[in-house]
Amino acid sequence: MKRIFVISSIVITLMLVYLVLYFNDMQMNSCLEFGVPKLTKREKIELQSKDLRNDEKLIKIYFSKNQMKMLLKEIKKNNNWKNTQLDERLNKKINFYTREEIYNKIPHIENAYWIFTNRSNGVEDRHSIEQLLDDMYYTVSVGILDLDNNILYYYEYDR
Repeated sequence: MKRIFVISSIVITLMLVYLVLYFNDMQMNSCLEFGVPKLTKREKIELQSKDLRNDEKLIKIYFSKNQMKMLLKEIKKNNNWKNTQLDERLNKKINFYTREEIYNKIPHIENAYWIFTNRSNGVEDRHSIEQLLDDMYYTVSVGILDLDNNILYYYEYDR
């Protein structure tokens, strides 16, 4: 009886840990349009002086070669991921508003895929940057996948 209780407790604990990890990544997974593997090395840089309406963060996620192969299969099927240089208008807009140089911690990457997601309310096409260019207040996410180094840079800005 004691053994069943211990095993049940372990299973419930593992399920809770998984759920916490899942919900913690839910917004990121939605913006990237794929599930980021749980067992990855991550580095997170957040705005030190954040307030309710002003938040900014960058998460650097390292993938193994096998994880990268699986991600590339998903990304290549998704038209929202672009295999070009990051749109210069988008780059300038985010560079203008970034605080504490967080966005600038993403290096220039030649061989990459990228995705942009506008998380603002009332946006018709959440992957179009046109509406963002005229808007002063926005919530956006950008994912840049460095193909040469197997690193995903996930950037979020809320203003």
